[in-house]
Amino acid sequence: MPFNLSTRASSLFAACLFGLATAQAEPADVELNQPGTLSVCIVDSNAPMSSVVDGKLVGYEVSFSEEIAKRLDLKPDFKFTVFEGIFAAVANHVCDMSAGSHSITLKRLEIINFSSPHFVGSFTILSKADSPTKTVADLDDKRLGVVAASIQETYANETYKKTTVVPFPDSAAMQIALLSGQIDAAFFEGGLAAIYMKESQTPLQVVVSIPNDDQPAGLGIAKDRPKLLAAVNKAVADMIADGTYARIYKETIGGDVPNLPGPDFKPSR
Repeated sequence: MPFNLSTRASSLFAACLFGLATAQAEPADVELNQPGTLSVCIVDSNAPMSSVVDGKLVGYEVSFSEEIAKRLDLKPDFKFTVFEGIFAAVANHVCDMSAGSHSITLKRLEIINFSSPHFVGSFTILSKADSPTKTVADLDDKRLGVVAASIQETYANETYKKTTVVPFPDSAAMQIALLSGQIDAAFFEGGLAAIYMKESQTPLQVVVSIPNDDQPAGLGIAKDRPKLLAAVNKAVADMIADGTYARIYKETIGGDVPNLPGPDFKPSR
């Protein structure tokens, strides 16, 4: 059979394409509950991170998780959970990944692994505008609402020794309690506090705003899923490098886009 340069070139090109396709599909060859699907535990009523608006799930964590799934050639499947149970849900494979805007801490690392940091936020304590609780000093002998098992709960218990810390299952329940007078103040994630300040029909005031630069958030992955963790970390790094992280932040939260700690971040507490 005579040698055909055109046929030979076509064969090599096809082989290269096959190899490329295989390489691109490789990140999706990870530990999953269901092949082809990335199940994500997420917290409802947590705008601007994750909430249902007009019947559609939207927010920073939603868009970020959808992009992660896209880059791994997977279909995202969101599962609602209360924040208090989100770490156990990941550890016990109720979902493949959690996106609960949860800070990376030493205690939480005993339960699950975290991706490289994908979000840096702040905390804000709000009270009603006509409330005498206007400063941190006014929190003494008052009732302060927090989301159960959150960094805010830990911070409040460690910092406000004369304050009664009252846990709630989510931010929506805590907001209702604040407006109805069941609690004197409420400890929110900074972005959510800004939304409540703007949209609440009952005027609110800021008691204190606290930076949280040293405790960035990461995506939760079970400890026995190292391939999934590695694939998610690569996707996070690529999203930061190509500007996707900045775009999602501006679209869902707005304002200046914060710099994220690198993949070598280690929590100190």
